[in-house]
Amino acid sequence: MSRPGTDTVTVEPIDGDGIAVVTLDHFPVNSLSSNVFNGCTRVIKQLEKNPAVKGVVVCGAGRMFCGGADISAFGQASGPRESLGRAMTDFLGFEGMQVPVVAAIHGFALGGGLEAALGCHYRVMDSGAKLGLPEVNIGLLPGGQGTQRLPRLIGADAAIEMMTSGNHITAKQALHWKVVDSVAPAGGSLVAAAKTLCKSKFGLPLPKVCDMPPPPATDFAKVIGKLAKTRPGEIAPAAIVRCVEAACTSSTFQAGDATEKREFAILVKSPESAALRHMFFSERAGSKVDGLKVKPAKIGTVGIIGAGLMGGGIAMSCAEVGIVVRIVDVSAKGLARGLALIKSNFERSRRLTPAQKQLFISRITGSVDMAAVADCDLVVEAVFEDMDVKKEIFAKLDKLCKPGAFLCSNTSALDIDAIAAATSRPEFVMGTHFFSPANVMKLLENVRGSKTSDLTISTMMAWGKRIGKWCILVGNCPGFVGNRMVNFYSNAAKSMLEKGMLPEQIDGAAMNFGMRVGPLVMADIVGIDLGIQAIKKRGQYDPRKVVSHALIEAGRLGQKSNAGYYDYKGDRRPIPSKAAADIIRTVARNLGVQPTAVPEEEALRLLLYPMINEAFKILDEGMAQRPSDVDVCYVHGYSFPRHRGGPLFYADAVGLPVLMQSLGTMGIEPAPLLRECVAAKRTLAKHWVLRTKAAASKSKM
Repeated sequence: MSRPGTDTVTVEPIDGDGIAVVTLDHFPVNSLSSNVFNGCTRVIKQLEKNPAVKGVVVCGAGRMFCGGADISAFGQASGPRESLGRAMTDFLGFEGMQVPVVAAIHGFALGGGLEAALGCHYRVMDSGAKLGLPEVNIGLLPGGQGTQRLPRLIGADAAIEMMTSGNHITAKQALHWKVVDSVAPAGGSLVAAAKTLCKSKFGLPLPKVCDMPPPPATDFAKVIGKLAKTRPGEIAPAAIVRCVEAACTSSTFQAGDATEKREFAILVKSPESAALRHMFFSERAGSKVDGLKVKPAKIGTVGIIGAGLMGGGIAMSCAEVGIVVRIVDVSAKGLARGLALIKSNFERSRRLTPAQKQLFISRITGSVDMAAVADCDLVVEAVFEDMDVKKEIFAKLDKLCKPGAFLCSNTSALDIDAIAAATSRPEFVMGTHFFSPANVMKLLENVRGSKTSDLTISTMMAWGKRIGKWCILVGNCPGFVGNRMVNFYSNAAKSMLEKGMLPEQIDGAAMNFGMRVGPLVMADIVGIDLGIQAIKKRGQYDPRKVVSHALIEAGRLGQKSNAGYYDYKGDRRPIPSKAAADIIRTVARNLGVQPTAVPEEEALRLLLYPMINEAFKILDEGMAQRPSDVDVCYVHGYSFPRHRGGPLFYADAVGLPVLMQSLGTMGIEPAPLLRECVAAKRTLAKHWVLRTKAAASKSKM
């Protein structure tokens, strides 16, 4: 059995039929390390010298066949590669053996793992296993001949779709496409099935994917054009298409392979791939809490207070992973509407089977009586943002819920300690800030209160991960991490308007950078008049000098009125508005501002740098555990382009001295942590590691 620290390739004694079983064993996912490569070379040499060997089965130890390359090693010098002493057509050398080699695939064969299997003569797959070439998600292409081998098996279009989506395929689909030769039934021995197939091929000609004819070409230019829209800003998808084109049009397999190697070498050094690899590790690091040793409690039932869009989305996320959900709403009509929406959302799903839809719907029940959640392991309050209402709900829950039940609030900005103070169990209270729609958006900000226990933190991080979220632990401050930062982004856009810039110029800068939507289109979607009554009560409403106030005065409230910063028609697409432009220019004159042309690059700095500066303050105050958590927050909660790596990774890429100088030019005081990094001549990533280590050493003294 595989265990931590194992990094090798083993071979079992040859059985009575002359079949050797080779096992890739690199804990935990059998990634392709130097030891695995060299281990395969040594094993192949050993087997090729043994005349008793009539066939080979290649399998993986532990939970999967092979998870692919070791991503953390990309860009680093690898250990010396041992020579097989003969020509190789695949990257491990199994394809050149003179006896049948069968890959026995269980769990997953991803990236280089699938490519290794494609280098074997035959493939047997467990019925529950999955295959994929997901390298595009880290800014790379399949660099172990995947772009040459897969199209020969399934055709150019299907191969491009599989590689540029990064999606996994099931055993059923793999068999249909003839990527595998057979599927082992559930409950049977996969290795035994592989041996049976291997034995049946003794003495027969050995099929090699590299010898298959090139697949027919497709309209590659059209495919690249589509991918530019679906994966904007990413360079790997087009590179994958060019490699598949080479597979279709090159005179030899080796020529196509050379194209793949050239394209891979470019991608692995690209800033886009560096950013996407950063995000890959950051997403997985977010749920890890430094110094936390308490094991999470089990969550079997979840109560949700509020049957609105957010409550329904949380319920759906829970139901899909086997958690029983009880939703409570004060209104019978609201409850019925919420349950109907949940049912409709499940029924409209294209990824779920009818049986799954019925099962998930059956796990969710509703009530207008709060006592329905009394015996739930966890209760999540998901009502509107009103402190008095939330306090009242938590006081009731405290009396109703069983001892040890966790009570969480889906607040987006309110004080968790104030909410917890309404209960006699503040140690079991935490913020769980989901993003709408909660069943779709991947981010979960878990908000630690001053009295939140380690058990509560551990349990909420584990629960969030279980329901498919990228979790980060944040501190209790106004707006937490995400909304605290986004205020600076939104306010920067409004300040730019008051200098005479037009909405399409500001949003254009954001969207060309990679944001899915600009800040002013987003303001139109949310409603420009959101929170305006409070502003009026404070006596701060000034249509002469504030653009948003002037738009409200003109009846331009956003999409709901078909007019805001933009004009709208039936399809809700923003149309640059002459009326809005006139209002903006009038406000600029009232402020004594002469509008001037601002280059897009400068507009982007004005939008992003104040927000990034605030992120440095958030880190310094301990409101986020690490810089990468802030990046996860903004990529998955606020649509910051993933291929930019998040705001703090982007800051390091721009250069912190450049950032600090630009802030000074804007009249913004650089955050102390930013100054600290610049003075130390380090990136934030490096400085944070050293600072964290120093703090840990000091705490041990």
